[in-house]
Amino acid sequence: MRQLNSFLITLAVLGLASAASLPALCQMTGTPAAQPPAVSASAAVLMDAATGTVLYDKAMHQRRAMASTTKIMTALVTLESAGLKDLVTVGEDAMKVESPGLDFKPGERLVLDDLLTALMLKSSNAAAIAIADHVAGGVPAFAQKMNERAQALGLKDTHFVNPHGLSAPEHYSSAYDLAAITRVAMDFGRFRALVAEKMADISRPDVNARETVRNHNKLLWRADYVDGVKTGWVRESGHCLVASATRNGWQLIAVVLDSGDTYSDALALLDHGFATYRQQVFAQRGDAVGRAHVRFGSPGSVPAIAQQPLAQMTGPGMPPAGKLEVTTNRLTAPVAQGSVVGEARVLVNGKPIATSRLVAGEPAKRSPLVVAGEWVARMVGFLAVAVVGIRTGAKLVKVRRRRRRGFAPQSSRADPSGPSQG
Repeated sequence: MRQLNSFLITLAVLGLASAASLPALCQMTGTPAAQPPAVSASAAVLMDAATGTVLYDKAMHQRRAMASTTKIMTALVTLESAGLKDLVTVGEDAMKVESPGLDFKPGERLVLDDLLTALMLKSSNAAAIAIADHVAGGVPAFAQKMNERAQALGLKDTHFVNPHGLSAPEHYSSAYDLAAITRVAMDFGRFRALVAEKMADISRPDVNARETVRNHNKLLWRADYVDGVKTGWVRESGHCLVASATRNGWQLIAVVLDSGDTYSDALALLDHGFATYRQQVFAQRGDAVGRAHVRFGSPGSVPAIAQQPLAQMTGPGMPPAGKLEVTTNRLTAPVAQGSVVGEARVLVNGKPIATSRLVAGEPAKRSPLVVAGEWVARMVGFLAVAVVGIRTGAKLVKVRRRRRRGFAPQSSRADPSGPSQG
């Protein structure tokens, strides 16, 4: 009986130990520690920023009004089209749009970077109009640029009519498309820094003012690993939020549209992603993934630097582990630093799931021996041409002399028979 009790106690202890270690075991194996959260949003998505892998989906391709989350594309097009130090004049048309916060004056001039701050932190619609006027000459032309950029990204459920997100019949996007736009915008260092700022200053020299604006995205205060992105609300869209968070260099993007509690929904998705999945990193942006041989180069090879993160998601429902494939171009010196030298891909079952251009991490000049050899070759070629020219010239001189001797005028020769007697 005593042995039986001891055996039962041992089982109980082992059971408690197993239960206590279950979360750790789940993390080690990639087994989900919890079911996906039940979010209140009508549409939502959770996406890995590096690879675009979808980790959670709720009506993610449904076309919906998206309010001021529109401004993510506005910022992207602006960063791709204009300089941050551009001086922008606020026009009369910017005064006609309903806009929260900053009270711009017609004709007021601001640096474009300050207008982007007003756009993304204060959600200024007037700033959106002023930016559109500066970049494209007006709202219709700027909206066209936004739509062209969406098409270039392969987005099928997005169409823009304006740069600010106020309701319009043909102005819509989807949770998936907004996450995809955000992935690209995050490639810009200024965008990443801007959307992560809780507070920022805007300089308005024309009105002798310097204003401090507070980011509308309150999720930045809820968790220290949250680093963006944009809120939105109009009656037609409901409350919307595009959020991002980064842990140990791994960034996730959550989008919730028409949500009863945007911050709780987004944070629940982000936490679920970090707890349930893992990121296998093959290379970070800026890492060397190999060396590219340079023919006649000094040095004879250059570092091949990845321009995009190369990673794969692991966890429930994810494909098996992939491998990194690096392909370099046939290069001949000179090779400039930053020039494209190849491509790297992560392959899963032979199919690419992530791709990055590779650029030269340093320049490669032509080897001194090659340069010397080329100089010698040029000199030999020059001498050879000179010798041929001299020989050819000498032959021509001889030929001309012979012709002169062989075809001299008749009157110059003596006639041995004497004068004609006619």
